[in-house]
Amino acid sequence: MKKFVFTLMAAAVCLASCDGLGGGSKSLQAKNDSLMAELNARDAELDDMMGTFNQITEGFRQINAAENRVDLQRGSVAEGSSSAKQQIASDIEFIQKTLQDNRNQIEKLNAQLASSKNQNAQLKKAVESFTKQLEEKAAEIASLQQELMAKNIRIQELDQAVSELTAVTEDLHAENMAKTEVLQQQDRALNTAWFVFGTKSELKEQKILTGSGLFSKGQVLASGEANMDYFTECDIRTTKEIRLYSKSATLLTSHPSSSYSLVKDEKGELTLNITNPTQFWSASKYLVIQVK
Repeated sequence: MKKFVFTLMAAAVCLASCDGLGGGSKSLQAKNDSLMAELNARDAELDDMMGTFNQITEGFRQINAAENRVDLQRGSVAEGSSSAKQQIASDIEFIQKTLQDNRNQIEKLNAQLASSKNQNAQLKKAVESFTKQLEEKAAEIASLQQELMAKNIRIQELDQAVSELTAVTEDLHAENMAKTEVLQQQDRALNTAWFVFGTKSELKEQKILTGSGLFSKGQVLASGEANMDYFTECDIRTTKEIRLYSKSATLLTSHPSSSYSLVKDEKGELTLNITNPTQFWSASKYLVIQVK
């Protein structure tokens, strides 16, 4: 009981202190409200994507059930049963429609993932799996058509379904390839940086360094006439070392000192070691080093 009373007293003191702070308390409340709004938005976005995911899953379940019904009717079709032919035609039409619905839902889920700030690796893998399933179903229906034709059994509705489903699958495959290419281009752009090193005279000659004099350090990349072709392109994920072939080097662009080190080899020549790439390139994707 004494501990409980003490806890209440401590809480009261804390609240009193917060009230005394005035603006600080309001700022904290505003931040809390902003965080709650962001969390609610994320939950709503995830719920929407999971709803689409569940619709696609249910669609494939219904397709599998229809395929099982087709399998059961094959024997009757071979015996010349017209009702069995009608049942297969009906099931194939249902499969076609459901596959089209699933294609639309997969496109929707793709769009949701593309616009989401919170990239979900598992959902991306699910979209790839759904697309693969769609292609497999198209192949299964094509195989079924060949089997029925071999038995001199031709169903007009089945021919139409195969043609339309093949076109759907090809369109979806092409669309996914295009989206993959766009994502790869974006990924390359996000992880591309450029570096250059040279003496002061070399950098001035390329107009990368301007305005330097006896009593001034000069400005880096301040001129619109800087020769950007003089830079070397690199991938920030894999470029961890840059040999400078010089015993003296100074970084002219802004990079946190805790994210790199200059290491000398047995000849005394320096190598730039980037120990924290994310931090190193956070301020600028351009690196300019003056050597002597």
